Amino acid sequence: MLLCEDQEVFRIGMREVLEAQPDMAVVAETTHLPEALEAADECRTQVVVVRQGLVAGAALPLLRTLCRRDTAVLVLAEPGTESEPEVVEILQAGVRGYLPRRSDAQRLVDGVRALARHEAALDPAATDQLVQYLTDPQARPAPAVRPLDRLTERQREVAELVAQGLSNEEIASRLFLSLATVKSHLTASMRRLDVRTRTQLAILVNRDSSPAA
Repeated sequence: MLLCEDQEVFRIGMREVLEAQPDMAVVAETTHLPEALEAADECRTQVVVVRQGLVAGAALPLLRTLCRRDTAVLVLAEPGTESEPEVVEILQAGVRGYLPRRSDAQRLVDGVRALARHEAALDPAATDQLVQYLTDPQARPAPAVRPLDRLTERQREVAELVAQGLSNEEIASRLFLSLATVKSHLTASMRRLDVRTRTQLAILVNRDSSPAA
């Protein structure tokens, strides 16, 4: 499995709990979802365990991408992050595992095993929220803000050209900007979208622009 957790102490604790099981092995660890997406491709892992705070907002398209692949995702929720709209968005992305981050060790192990068997591992509170969403139209959240809506018009233009494979020099020529200005817009875009590489930015832009995003 793969652990996506930005708090080192908690990540080490999860690894020790999971690797104490004879049928489990942690093959990779990351601190951000874009890194987890790349690592999951390289390692062909069955299960990704990720903290809820790392999959919200701009990271939702990446979560959808991860769930579309042959990978089960277990989201761990911290107290105060289990708001109904956010839980529903996470489950709609394709997540089949949702448990409190402070679950006891056996519950975490059981959840990972269930996902590896292609079963669901949902906390009762998450199940109740999903049922309420499906049965009560008033409970349904408004459409979420798309990640690219967080960018200015110029930042979005630069990000979209990066996604098309253009270099900074080509983007500068296309938009009649200086190279320094292109780099500034690119840096600002990556910071707002919480990505670290051009490849991660391109993946996010393409997913956000697609009808299924």
